[in-house]
Amino acid sequence: MPTRDIFFHVGALGIASLYLLMTLPFALLAYGLARRVLRWRTGQPEHRTNRMGQRILDMLRMSIFHGRIVRRRNLYGGVMHAAIFLGFVTLFIGTLILMVETDIARPLLGVSFFHGDFYLGFKLAMNTAGLLLLAGIAMALYRRLVLKKPTQQTSSDDLLVLAWLGVLVIQGYVAQALRLALTHDPWAAWSFVSYPIAVALEAAPADLVGRIQQFNWWTHFTCALAFVGYIGYSKMVHPFTAMANVLLRRLKPRGELEPIDFDTAETLGVSELKHYSWAQLMSVDACMHCGRCLEYCPTFNTGKPLAPRDLVLELAGAQADEGGVFSGELGAEANTGRFRWGRGAGRKLIGEVVSEAEIWDCTTCGACMEQCPVSIEHVPLIMGLRRNLVMEQSKFPQELMPTFTSLERLGNPYQGLPGDRDAWTKRLEVPVPRMSELAKAGTEPEYLFFVGCVGSFVARSQTTVIALARILQAAGISFAILGKEESCTGDPARRMGHEFLARELAQKTVDKLNLYRVKKVVTACPHCFNAIKNEYPQLGGNFEVIHHSELIAELIASGRVTLDQASMAAQGKLTYHDPCYLGRYNGVLDAPRAVIDAVPGAELTEMPRNRKHSFCCGGGGGRALMKEDRGSRINVERVREAARTGAQVVAAACPFCMGMLEDGVIGLNEKTPLRVLDIAELIAGSLAEAPPGSVASPSN
Repeated sequence: MPTRDIFFHVGALGIASLYLLMTLPFALLAYGLARRVLRWRTGQPEHRTNRMGQRILDMLRMSIFHGRIVRRRNLYGGVMHAAIFLGFVTLFIGTLILMVETDIARPLLGVSFFHGDFYLGFKLAMNTAGLLLLAGIAMALYRRLVLKKPTQQTSSDDLLVLAWLGVLVIQGYVAQALRLALTHDPWAAWSFVSYPIAVALEAAPADLVGRIQQFNWWTHFTCALAFVGYIGYSKMVHPFTAMANVLLRRLKPRGELEPIDFDTAETLGVSELKHYSWAQLMSVDACMHCGRCLEYCPTFNTGKPLAPRDLVLELAGAQADEGGVFSGELGAEANTGRFRWGRGAGRKLIGEVVSEAEIWDCTTCGACMEQCPVSIEHVPLIMGLRRNLVMEQSKFPQELMPTFTSLERLGNPYQGLPGDRDAWTKRLEVPVPRMSELAKAGTEPEYLFFVGCVGSFVARSQTTVIALARILQAAGISFAILGKEESCTGDPARRMGHEFLARELAQKTVDKLNLYRVKKVVTACPHCFNAIKNEYPQLGGNFEVIHHSELIAELIASGRVTLDQASMAAQGKLTYHDPCYLGRYNGVLDAPRAVIDAVPGAELTEMPRNRKHSFCCGGGGGRALMKEDRGSRINVERVREAARTGAQVVAAACPFCMGMLEDGVIGLNEKTPLRVLDIAELIAGSLAEAPPGSVASPSN
């Protein structure tokens, strides 16, 4: 019967010593995890246990089955991690099987299963898992020591963990080979990795092989137990924290920032770690240090102080300091969670742990959150700090003072008079009705066209809203605007950290829309779109919101809008820039492309970074209203990428993006044929029966 002695050459005293020694590393592991959990518990309460069925399924899909780890754009790293994970977990399960056999099945139940076909299959699985783990380790070492990706940092902790795992696997193979050589096991060939070694060892003296076997066995188990104790204080803690973070992640829309309860809040924003929620404190301990959040980060890729991974690790390091938790790095003093003690407890969170430059550089584009394999939400972490700077400390870039003042007094960031909000309508041949006029007449339009501040007051963006109005009129869509009654949605103030002002502006708009019993809203601004769709329900505003790209695509598909196939609006190569708040945050990716595909004579050529992997224009998070004086300019980097496609037109679907891209064309300081056009301008300039004076291809 195929089987083996699990404790070969160990003896009763050795077995007793083994069980006694096991208590220390597991106690160290439990202590390390408990210290972390105690730190998380200092955070604010937050409900993260709803929809548990979905959470468990998503955790299995995203973590266990590597749904967010093995990706087409990160194939090497994903396959590497999958090999290490599968090999390690299989070997760990094998260890559990042996424990069940020796500690439960035999002594308590009087049965045994570790024999026959099960045993032979077990040997095949363990030998295969070891090779898989070694392959993953080799890939990781090659990636860290040879490829050296710019987003990859390698610490001694990383190398120590990889070397430790490799030594454990090799020791296991050697232990198996030594046993086979001593016992002349008739089923030795099933251990296909160890078998050739065993054949070679059979020529050596048996007593020498026996002594080596004893030494290797005890060394192997000492290394294994020491590794267990080290897990809670190293990068290897991430299997616990990462899966917990994915399981307990926020299920609300990614574009929705959590509001502040001004009636109960002890502080505005975050100035100490305890002001974060417990789940946010847990999330910083989930970081795998992989650097994927940096791949599409506009600030990291243009040489600015903010690197999302490093900010998370700075918070993790401060948390480790405060909790007295050994954080894993065998190196000198530093400021991240990769190091033993960081720079000491008691540091100010803003200024000493995280710099103000890091806080203000963020464009809130969400690229870091989209890429993170363990669902860390970097933007809310940053926004908590930004809120405190603005509302508690009154510390913000000076160019924002006029912006805040204008938002407070005039309801827009551009010093525009409310009475001028609908001045653009005078350029239309067909009048645009106001909601107040229709309300007096007792009628309701199908759509409220929410123009937004940029479309109302920025001359270049007015061409977009005029184009959209002409398309809606050509399609016979019933719509109206608020006109001078419209006010800012509050999005710029909220993303710049002024939550109190944002709340006032948002509530004003919600009340106005509810007053007119608005059901459907169309807007050409993704920021307005995101605020009304994802954040207004917090204030009692529940509306069906559609972006103009979606509505235009529907009108073209249904035949309500027909295009002149001889139109010269934008023939030739076009490339499309995905707005962060439209594509990444809200998943509107196909509709704008469907609109572009319908433009007569247009050929869509994608930029390398596109769809949810798009590169930010640099204008989000209020950055369009601030100076960019650190590193290189984000919009120039994006325009340079667009120019490389050979396109003559960059299609946009966001007024902020359009402004930033046009500015980037100028900043590129090269003779480039690039023009930036909103998709509404492309369609309005191609209408089969365009009204007189329709917008068509304005040049930069």
